[in-house]
Formats: sequence, structure tokens, C-alpha cells
Amino acid sequence: MLTDIIIVIIFNVFCNIQFTSQISLQSTHNNQSITSISTVDNQYRGPAVHTIITDNHIAKKLNKLDSRTIGFTTETSTSNNQSSFIPPFQTKRLPINPDVVAPDGSLVRNLLTTIGGSMAQFSLPPGMTSNAVEHRTVSEIWYFLSGHGEFWRKQNDREEIVTVGANVCITIPVGTQFQFRTIGRRTLVAVAITMPPWPGGNEAMLRQGIWNPSVVGTGH
Repeated sequence: MLTDIIIVIIFNVFCNIQFTSQISLQSTHNNQSITSISTVDNQYRGPAVHTIITDNHIAKKLNKLDSRTIGFTTETSTSNNQSSFIPPFQTKRLPINPDVVAPDGSLVRNLLTTIGGSMAQFSLPPGMTSNAVEHRTVSEIWYFLSGHGEFWRKQNDREEIVTVGANVCITIPVGTQFQFRTIGRRTLVAVAITMPPWPGGNEAMLRQGIWNPSVVGTGH
């Protein structure tokens, strides 16, 4: 009886040792497998890289695109806000004869017009004085080419008379009353930019100037 009990105890102890060893070996094997897999994964994956997209990065990518694609995209984007319009090139020689008489009485030779403004040549013969006028909506810049004269401008409390001639440039802000006259025997000639383009109609309003006018304008 005692012998049987001893045999059972020895058997249980042996089985327990064997089972514990198997668990230990299996756990060690699993850890080695996990470590091996992690090592292989890290070899192929490599370190994490944080990418920051900058304007320079975008510009480099856009440069690689076809120019026609970029142009189309820009045009499409613009058309969402407003109609895209590219004006044509224009070339014109100064007309020999005047196109019209301005409201101030000067002779006008029209040049070119674009979206932002128009250009024309104005001339006033010797001994002549223009009508005094005021523009409703446009501003102008005059550059004198030849001749000699005087130019009067008045806006609210500001008023002045300046001498004009070749290489002199003046501005006529919207709402300014102005009048000019020639001095000497040469025609007073200037080119002027009107902004926005001259609308015609009743843009110019006759005003009381400081000199007696010698011409009566018909408008342009």
C-alpha cells in the first residue's frame, strides 16, 4: 500500500515537471517568433517619416505637370468667378485727320481702347481757348508733345493755372473743372489717357471757366 502511494506521488511530480517544461519551451518559442517577426517587419518598414507639404513642394509638383493642364485649370478656376476675357493685341497709326471735336473744343484723333482706359491725341490751334468742362465719371492723364499754353484746373477749394508744353504731364481727376489755351504760334498738342474708357454721351459738362472760350465743342 505504501509502495503504491509513493509510485503515484512520483508519477504526479514527474508529469508536473514535464508539463511545466513544455509551457516554458512553448512560451520561449513564441517570444522568439514574435521577436523574429518584429525584427523582419522593422527591416522592411524602416523608420517612420513625417512628411510636411509646403508651397515649394507644391510648386515643384506643378512644374512637372503639362503646361496645357495648368492653363486649363487656371482658366476653369477663373471662369467660376467671372468670365475670362483676354483682349487681342492692337496696333494703330495716328489718324491724319481729326475724328471728332471734343466737348472742350479741341480736335481729337482717337487711338486705342482697352479694358482699363482709352487713349487719344488732343490739339488746340494757335490763339484758341477751349471751353471749360467737367467730367462726370472719368479721370485723365495728359502728356503734352508740342506747343505752348496754360491749363486751368479747379476742384472744390483747389484751383491752379500751370504752364504746359512739350514734356509736361498733368492729371485731371474726376470731378475737376478745367480749361486750357494756346500761347504763341504753334498748335498745343497732347496725348491723353482716359480711365475708364471714354463713355461718350453726356460725360462732359460745360462749366464757367476763367477765360472766354473761342470754340464750341460738339462732344465725342
